[in-house]
Amino acid sequence: MEATEREIEAFRERVQALREKLDRAAGGREYTLLAATKTQSAEVINLLPSVGIADYGENRVQEWLEKREKINQSLRFHQIGRLQSNKIKYIIDHVVLIHSVDKRELAQDIDKQAKKHGKCVDILLEVNAAREAQKGGVAPEGLLPLYEACAQMENVRVRGLMCMAQNTPEESVVRATFRKARSLFEELAAQDPQFTILSMGMSQDACIALEEGSTLVRLGTSLFGRRAGYDNTVTEGYKE
Repeated sequence: MEATEREIEAFRERVQALREKLDRAAGGREYTLLAATKTQSAEVINLLPSVGIADYGENRVQEWLEKREKINQSLRFHQIGRLQSNKIKYIIDHVVLIHSVDKRELAQDIDKQAKKHGKCVDILLEVNAAREAQKGGVAPEGLLPLYEACAQMENVRVRGLMCMAQNTPEESVVRATFRKARSLFEELAAQDPQFTILSMGMSQDACIALEEGSTLVRLGTSLFGRRAGYDNTVTEGYKE
């Protein structure tokens, strides 16, 4: 179902208001706003260029496969969720950045598939700066060995880090996690000029993340509204 002109205009106004908040938090620094499009239809995703958003990210490969043919091919596809090795082959020719690499074995599988396709694939290393047992990501002390292993691979290129903060209303806790991730990022960026992306911040903490140095925020709810399946409209209420 295509959005009406009224819905499109409401979407544009919401994104403009959101951009103003994010711009203030970034303090004049450039950053990428990535639309997290889990459960969103291709029709909704195709509205993104009209509001100046060029990047979108999917969590599940199977969901992306079901709608990718209908998605505007000018949009840049990111894999932002957990990635199973047996799904790499389906995205390898389309993905511009894989965000959640936290094991050498996964990086090796990406490298192998990329080599088969004659590509070099950009990846981010996911770091569990909060040390939460239920979250993915390499522990801070394991980050350097993982980076060094990936740096030796011919068909992957490590572009930076991804980090998720705790789901808590305690701002000081969230800031501490993002500061730890930024410190780890800066240590590696000092030795690698291609290490330029710090992906941290979602709808609930994007402004904090930008204040703490994020260069890429992944927003779903604050752009599209609460997820309620594929029939979400762009005018549904949202939570920041």
